[in-house]
Amino acid sequence: MERTPATYTRGLLAAVLEPWLDNLGKVLAALREDGRLRARLEDPTLDTAERLTLLEHVVPASAPAELRNFLGVLITNNDLELLGDIHRSLGRVIAEEAIGPQVAYITSAIPLTPDEQDRMRSRLIAQFGPNLEFQFQVDPEILGGVIVRVGDKLIDDSVRGRIEALRQSLGVRAS
Repeated sequence: MERTPATYTRGLLAAVLEPWLDNLGKVLAALREDGRLRARLEDPTLDTAERLTLLEHVVPASAPAELRNFLGVLITNNDLELLGDIHRSLGRVIAEEAIGPQVAYITSAIPLTPDEQDRMRSRLIAQFGPNLEFQFQVDPEILGGVIVRVGDKLIDDSVRGRIEALRQSLGVRAS
């Protein structure tokens, strides 16, 4: 692995955030196991201080004070039901940061307009996630369409690729 400031930064983020993910997971599991406790914690008619005291019973002793404060904010704002989504979202962020950005190479026969590039970015983000960097290139030999490469995924929607696929299906050799 290349040692760069970004690599060290990703390692630092993972080291800081993974214990949060682990502790949030433990709290979430405890609340799933004890539906009665969860109902009491989510009951806005109970005093906030009482709910915070109840929450302390399921927070791991090793959890940092900042995590306790964060859970307290969820309780105070009556947003504890968001905990599962927050846990999943944090897991995704950690996973995306661990691998760093992926480069999406988009090759077209002619230069794409800024609007076409924006539409391509939107489609690829929807398909591969937000952790993408884009490199647009031109190769007239593909004749038309586009070729997209993201990591080990290849999407060949070029005219040259279609002709080659047709040749292969017909058993015709290229000369």
